[in-house]
Amino acid sequence: MNKLLTLAQLDDDLVKQYKSAIQNAFPDIILCSKVIEKYWDRVEAYFPQTQIFLIDSENQLLGFMNAIPLFWNAPLRELPDEGWDWMLEKGVDDFENGQIPNFLGGLQIIVTKDNLGNGYSKILISEAKRLVKKEGYENFIIPIRPTFKSRYPNMKMEEYIDLKVDGKVYDPWIRTHLKGGAKIINICFKAMYIDGNLQFWEKLMNRKIETTGAYIVEGALNPVDIDVENNHGTYYEDNIWISYF
Repeated sequence: MNKLLTLAQLDDDLVKQYKSAIQNAFPDIILCSKVIEKYWDRVEAYFPQTQIFLIDSENQLLGFMNAIPLFWNAPLRELPDEGWDWMLEKGVDDFENGQIPNFLGGLQIIVTKDNLGNGYSKILISEAKRLVKKEGYENFIIPIRPTFKSRYPNMKMEEYIDLKVDGKVYDPWIRTHLKGGAKIINICFKAMYIDGNLQFWEKLMNRKIETTGAYIVEGALNPVDIDVENNHGTYYEDNIWISYF
């Protein structure tokens, strides 16, 4: 029998499984985020009740959702272009400043690799919606990272959203949320920002960089802009703002 637990209820073994699942779920470029490095420990410390884990009868992690309460009182269409980075920082800052939240923000929903395709993400989304109603929040918003966009790094997100195969939305993560009742608000074009010097990018790409230009990095949704003359490279990742209420 599967069960749902919060972060505070995990034993040491489940915590290890959780940390390993995060490392396995994302490409290296995302794990280099300075925003994650700065704020993630505080998300887990401040909001253990909104970190939800789906566990099977043998104490194996099936999937989990990391979410953060925050305050938002403007139209949804005005949610910031900085998307994911903004939401992480905003939720932590709100908590530290005593601001009462009215929204729940989804940071990530991950199903462990051996358990994909079993509908576990839908269970986690349903639990998030239940939590929103229980806590009296007004909405559940997520800057989603489309699963297959890295296959088309040079395609604009505006085109990718509308990409269809056999009459249905191509991207499975977009499709899952739409089927679950979510609505697309808009694209957040600077949802994640990662930068570094040439040495940083050469290590990440495992290649020598000799010319200025756009470079494709494994797992990235968009190209990385490299400026050799200034010894610097920048990556802005598009995500898609969605809402459930």
